[in-house]
Amino acid sequence: MSPSGQVDLSVIIVNYNVASLVLQAVASLERQKFAGPNGRDGRLEILVIDNASSPEDVACLKGLPPSVILLRNEQNLGFAAATNQGIERSSGRYLCFLNPDTKVLDGALEILLQHLYQHPEVGAVGPRIWADDERTLCFSPLEPPTLSFMLARLLGSGFPLVGPWHTRQWHRLVHGFWRSQMPVTVPMLSGACIVTSRMVVGRVGRFDPCYFLFYEDADWCRRVRRAGYRLVCVPGAEVIHYYHQSARQDPLVTRHHARGSRDRFVGIHYGRLGVMAYKAVEAIGGYMNRWWPPDTSQEIIDLGYRTEPPRLCVEGVASACELMVQIGVNECFIPSAAAFTRIAEFQISKEVWGRMPPGRYYAAIIDAEALRSLAIWSWVKG
Repeated sequence: MSPSGQVDLSVIIVNYNVASLVLQAVASLERQKFAGPNGRDGRLEILVIDNASSPEDVACLKGLPPSVILLRNEQNLGFAAATNQGIERSSGRYLCFLNPDTKVLDGALEILLQHLYQHPEVGAVGPRIWADDERTLCFSPLEPPTLSFMLARLLGSGFPLVGPWHTRQWHRLVHGFWRSQMPVTVPMLSGACIVTSRMVVGRVGRFDPCYFLFYEDADWCRRVRRAGYRLVCVPGAEVIHYYHQSARQDPLVTRHHARGSRDRFVGIHYGRLGVMAYKAVEAIGGYMNRWWPPDTSQEIIDLGYRTEPPRLCVEGVASACELMVQIGVNECFIPSAAAFTRIAEFQISKEVWGRMPPGRYYAAIIDAEALRSLAIWSWVKG
């Protein structure tokens, strides 16, 4: 334990109606062992902030260990404001912002903290994030929080020349990220798990509480980079993220918050002209896509309405060829999750399928060396 009872790391979890997952996340944290900055056994503090969950969900939180600090809000303040409450109440020299629908694998906190201890120029670190317990599907890094990237993504949906080019650029970026075994500097970290120091938070500020849901991590990461720090993904640290479990409870409200947060992010960082440019490109891209659907160099195989995960298969592929299977919510696969295999056949596990919200999905099997799509599918999940 650190001298004088000093807390080395405070982990802050915001709950909204996913208490059973919070209990699992806390259990995974309690198994962690890590050293403090002085080399002695590190001391961990866990805080759970409940954002006005249902009475049944709050009752489930009674299963938390007595050592966990539980704060309860009478109304849902949003993720950013609740996280800030945790920062205010916590006492650790280092802070971890952790989504409630996660499981931290053994050794992850030690690896992330050691990178921060050894690299003072790094403002925050994040782990490799998997979608499933079997560690088959790995999430891509979140898209760079820049207006140029956001506009290119919009243009890709309506202009034939932009979409394939943007997708190829994205494939190059994420393929290097997915295959790296060494720490990688990234433009943004996933808010599912971010570890930083209280000193950095004191310098760049806490989360902007005006972001109720979404983009608070993009805004904060952008401020960290502007302060001269690097953001690093450390693949040796691993976390399972059961993705979107709070947000999926009310899809319409979630989409409303996503759009409002996006507009705030663009307005703050790019001004009124940036907002006007985004809305103009969004309108033009939507019009083009409605009346002149973009040509694709490869047919998208429509699998229709599905209640079970489809079996994806490509014939005639050499067994020595490494393949990348990507799953996404748009034809550009931004964002996406990926699996690597040498078998030209893939099926999403029932575990992952059950957590995927209803809607349209896309999948591709790609030659991992040439980054060339061998087949693309789409379906609507019921």
